[in-house]
Amino acid sequence: MSNTSSPSSTPAERLISLGRHLPRVTSGSYSYDPVVVWNDTGYVSGQIPKLDGVVAFTGAVWAAADVARGHEAAELCALNALAQIDHAVGLDRVAQLLKLTVYVSSGPEFEDQPAVAEGASRLLRSVLGEAGRHARTAIGVPRLPKNATVEIDLSLALHPSAH
Repeated sequence: MSNTSSPSSTPAERLISLGRHLPRVTSGSYSYDPVVVWNDTGYVSGQIPKLDGVVAFTGAVWAAADVARGHEAAELCALNALAQIDHAVGLDRVAQLLKLTVYVSSGPEFEDQPAVAEGASRLLRSVLGEAGRHARTAIGVPRLPKNATVEIDLSLALHPSAH
């Protein structure tokens, strides 16, 4: 997935050009906020690959043959994160994605978590353009909430709000 759109296009226009749309935002079941903004920094809580309230990708990534499925799961996590940002502050307020952490449910012999994480990284860069450049950590874990294949969280710098 490459960012071939005009640098002056908006994140919404880039989504359309990619043939993507933001999933419906759902609220969590526990005592946390999906997005917290402090000054001009935003923190997005962990996002799993949910579509219409259902976890679309479950189970661990065990081998190289599973990387494509993990990549798709990471993309869906990134779309959910973008939807949460859009709902909380608007995608146009994103000045710079700062840090992306990708947790990959993986078997003990699997060691290519960065290949799975690329799904989220490429989608975020494609939608946010240069503001989507980021630092990243990809971590293998034995199990994730709801048996999700991938979970991501991220932090971002925001343009000052106009109040």
